[in-house]
Amino acid sequence: MTKLYNGAGYPLELGPALGRGGEGVVYEITGRPGFVAKVYHQPISANKALKLDNMARQAHPSLLEIATWPVDVLRPRPDARVQGFVMPRVNGYREIHSLYGPSHRKKAFPQADWSFLVHAARNLASAFEAIHARGHVIGDVNPGNVVVSPQALVKLIDCDSFQISAGGQLFLCDVGVPQFTAPELQGQSFHGLRRTPDHDAFGLALLCFHLLFMGRHPFAGRYRGKGDMPIERAIRECRFAFGRHAHTRQMEPPPHTLPFAVLPPPVTDLFERAFAPPKLAQGRPGAHDWLRALEQLSAELRACGRNSVHKYPRALPDCPWCALEQASGTAFFLLPERFALADLVGAGLPDFDLDQVWSRIQAIAPPGDEAMPAPTPRTPIVPTPLPDPLRQIQRHNAIKAAAIAGAALSAILVHWPLSWLWLPLAVAAWSLLRDGAVHREVQRRRLALFAARQELLELRAAWNQRATGQAFAARLQALNALRDRHRHLADELQRDVRQLETDQRRIQLQAFLESHFIDAVQIPGILTTDRMALESYGIETAADVTAEALKVVPGFGQRLGHQRVAALLAWRQALEQRFRYDPRQGVDPAAVARLRQQYAQERSRIERELLAGPDELAKIRTEVLKQRAQINVALIHQAMREAQAQADLRVFPPALDALWRRRRG
Repeated sequence: MTKLYNGAGYPLELGPALGRGGEGVVYEITGRPGFVAKVYHQPISANKALKLDNMARQAHPSLLEIATWPVDVLRPRPDARVQGFVMPRVNGYREIHSLYGPSHRKKAFPQADWSFLVHAARNLASAFEAIHARGHVIGDVNPGNVVVSPQALVKLIDCDSFQISAGGQLFLCDVGVPQFTAPELQGQSFHGLRRTPDHDAFGLALLCFHLLFMGRHPFAGRYRGKGDMPIERAIRECRFAFGRHAHTRQMEPPPHTLPFAVLPPPVTDLFERAFAPPKLAQGRPGAHDWLRALEQLSAELRACGRNSVHKYPRALPDCPWCALEQASGTAFFLLPERFALADLVGAGLPDFDLDQVWSRIQAIAPPGDEAMPAPTPRTPIVPTPLPDPLRQIQRHNAIKAAAIAGAALSAILVHWPLSWLWLPLAVAAWSLLRDGAVHREVQRRRLALFAARQELLELRAAWNQRATGQAFAARLQALNALRDRHRHLADELQRDVRQLETDQRRIQLQAFLESHFIDAVQIPGILTTDRMALESYGIETAADVTAEALKVVPGFGQRLGHQRVAALLAWRQALEQRFRYDPRQGVDPAAVARLRQQYAQERSRIERELLAGPDELAKIRTEVLKQRAQINVALIHQAMREAQAQADLRVFPPALDALWRRRRG
């Protein structure tokens, strides 16, 4: 048994090895069940040893709660150089990519729904805030340095790589992952690079995006320009594929992704700021900004009425997951297996009687189809007379018109060759000498008539929209379709169960391929950036690898891309050849239970809608009758206004009114 000495010179006995990595081995510590020891393969530098010693001195409960923070150093002898350190033990946690990737999640976090992912993102932001509050920077932000518990708790690991500020000295982080590095740092050497919390903020936004968008990388979209767009280049050029300005950067999201607009503006605004060009971002949102926004989002989630594992913002009219799963054919979240198989047979609402419910629905009388009435004024309409000043102006205008016409006629008779001149002069004289007050009154009364007729058009549109029996008939038809669906649910369930029995070979092969993850094997030519691009297009396992699916992934269509496609297809083909069908397995009881639960949930949803049907129809009928009464009253007033406007126009001489209408036409 290996013996090492802590910083105070006391011996510690190492137990069995728990894991092995590129830098060292992690061991149990005899007598200290809550802690483990990390021992390096190679001797570390004096600077690294000083860094670990300072980290151990700065160990704080707020850090130990969210990170595997060093609490002590380890030496082979009390006077020897540091060879490792002691840190809190992490039990039951998994790397964060096992949570945000749908295929990984079904195995590692089968109980997780979207609210779980939102809560995990919130806890991730809290962990970043705790690190920054102590004056440190994570530096190497990537999925491999974050683990999550079944309760959505988050811990940061590999803390010995953090950038630490201690005793007036800065210990840098000399490692990083380009696909999670801020654009202003792309292409730079990580060795000797000084990081800031703003750089961490970029990585935090990336991980939050991965959690909320099912493992999609925000810069792994479809590039509409020429050639390929690797993730590192897209980050460097700030080509955020999901944002409001993605089209201006020739980018668009991959197919079958959660729409960006599903998230509320406080969250989308944070993503826009985090992924904008640094000069335009005005400072990336920090961990506290994400903490507040994600807490608010978590409080605003509701469950889908069709599928209880679908959670989405309550401000949305419809469940985006239902539409996304229907379009993609992928179930992003598993139904919880809470019930025994027998409990699911015939599951539905207690005491539900379909015939009785349908009788109550039919008992609601429809409002019927009724044509819009055309009321006439009930009292005689008296035209509004012209005021005395206007009648006097009207007489003066008539005298002026007669005088000008007489003068023009006399001039024409006396000087016939100049008739082309006298007529324009007469028109000009009339324009200068007449008083326009009467014309303005004609125009005002004509506009009143136009307004009354426009109101009639609006009332007719309102009647067609709200006062017909169309809404009642449409809802009744929808309820009738639900009744038919309810009657056939049992037959459809039995058909699908039989299909499970006949498709056993295909189901076993699918399960076998789904158990082989791309990120768990070495495939020739498939690099880290390729795996991220594949994951952003929903390709995580051998079951997802098809020529059709790979065709749309950036980087898999050029000459080298064909080689990558061939390597992936060859890997899947090799797995298929290894597969052995076992006819003795029979139908997986869990698959049958999930199928029955899906139908049980569908039945409960239909029964709830049918039970609410009578009240819905009664409300629709009442609203239609109410709208008819209100519109009918409005029609009576409109008819009065139109008749009054027509009568008011008749006080003018027909010639003047006709002239005015020609001028308006």
